[in-house]
Amino acid sequence: MAMSPRKSRQKIPGYVAQSIRKKRNQLLHGPYNCPKCWLDKLRIQVDKEREEVLAICSCGLEHSLNYVHSFESVDYFNKLIDGLNKE
Repeated sequence: MAMSPRKSRQKIPGYVAQSIRKKRNQLLHGPYNCPKCWLDKLRIQVDKEREEVLAICSCGLEHSLNYVHSFESVDYFNKLIDGLNKE
């Protein structure tokens, strides 16, 4: 007797799904790896009222970025890395 494809498929354990969700949230909201000290202490602060974006780390790295309405914090992090690699 053949099983239907829906029933034969294995489900992902809950702890695996939880770790995937945690990594996804960290990727979107930080903290990020600092390109100067290589620690997970870089924060992206977006002020929508003033239209300012600051990347700040405890090692002393401070960088201001241009505000774009459609960007998330991970987009600003990628823009920061690209800008520092060009220098």
